[in-house]
Amino acid sequence: MADKKLLLIFRNPPFSDSSNKDTLDIALACSAFDIPVSLLFLHDAVLQLIKGQQSQALQQKNLINTFKALAMYDIDQLFLLESDLRRFALSTADLTVNCQAISESEMATLIRQFDTVINL
Repeated sequence: MADKKLLLIFRNPPFSDSSNKDTLDIALACSAFDIPVSLLFLHDAVLQLIKGQQSQALQQKNLINTFKALAMYDIDQLFLLESDLRRFALSTADLTVNCQAISESEMATLIRQFDTVINL
């Protein structure tokens, strides 16, 4: 399976439920077994990546530090839609991690490059 490429899709805003943490756990576990992993943040999921989030008031764990550590796990292909950045009046400079902004047509091409796509 080491030759298979995996794309994990995040769709939920921060602190909405456990799916973001679960998806991140899958990414880290797959990386530990040398499975190439890439991440795609769609729609409200882009909000997870904004700098300066404060999760203490919600009494929930902030995933930002784990996102920042992804490069240590050889997870360095992170994508999001340009239209989602525009929707939230953001730029890639507003994010805590380096992501490649792509168009919706590029997203379709991107998804076809992967052997497995997981969308929780």
